[in-house]
Amino acid sequence: MVDDSVTVKGSPVRSLQKFIDAELDAPQRDAMFGALGPEYARFRSPILATETVPLHMLNRLTEAAAAAKGEPLDAFAKRAGREGANDAMKGVYRFFAMVMTPTAIIGKVGLMWSAMYNRGELRVLDQSSHGVRIQLADFPTERAGCARFSGWVEKMAELTGAKNVRIEKLQCFTKDGACCEWRLEWE
Repeated sequence: MVDDSVTVKGSPVRSLQKFIDAELDAPQRDAMFGALGPEYARFRSPILATETVPLHMLNRLTEAAAAAKGEPLDAFAKRAGREGANDAMKGVYRFFAMVMTPTAIIGKVGLMWSAMYNRGELRVLDQSSHGVRIQLADFPTERAGCARFSGWVEKMAELTGAKNVRIEKLQCFTKDGACCEWRLEWE
């Protein structure tokens, strides 16, 4: 059953649209939209940053794009998430990423989450100077969303200058976990 009540703001959608445009050629994009159905035609044009979109639509778009590209979903979605972090850190945010430590930036992900999504609580746990554990609770996520978020968090840490960033998924809602949880470590 599709849950239209979980929504995301337009900025992450726009980032995914840019990523898809860069990754897929015109025939692949046509195949992607053909597989999705008419309600996805709106994604052929840029979504406004202020719009909200049902999250399941963003996940279906990710799945269809990965299939059209012929790439495994997790790899494609993680790369899309990394590009989304690049987009989020343009302009003045790039300055903050350059002067703040990885733990300081990662400590702000809960605020960033609530600004973009209408549901879920993103918590930072066990924070140290070389790592953090992040938990996403009360959020009915899907595989495509988890992989995008994994890439996003990993890239955010890299943008602060952290070296050798490693991310591990500790539990996942999509695999019968009570929540989604990641461990992120760096040098």
